[in-house]
Amino acid sequence: MSTDIDERLRRRVQSIHGKVMEAFMSGSCEGVAFDSIVNCVKGQLSNVGLSVTDVKLLNLDGVETNNPDEVKYVRAVANDGQVDHIFTFAVIKRRDTYNVLYLQSAVSIK
Repeated sequence: MSTDIDERLRRRVQSIHGKVMEAFMSGSCEGVAFDSIVNCVKGQLSNVGLSVTDVKLLNLDGVETNNPDEVKYVRAVANDGQVDHIFTFAVIKRRDTYNVLYLQSAVSIK
């Protein structure tokens, strides 16, 4: 029985993470202003049915920052009602705008 549950969870996670990757690969958060990065990430995760619980802007060392010249990553935690999904996005600065690109994802099962 637990094998069926594990397989269903794996399939659901794979589907959700695939949708998130697809949303960001389509350029949904490209060319955004610095002040719009967090809202763009929240919006895209919400669009795939996730409830966003935390979003942090991080520098190259993984330390939280709000300095536009230091931001290299976004770490977002969202919940689907059963497990927490953790997403990491790369932030690329192009002139005065930013592109947010899907980097990796994981789940936290408690």
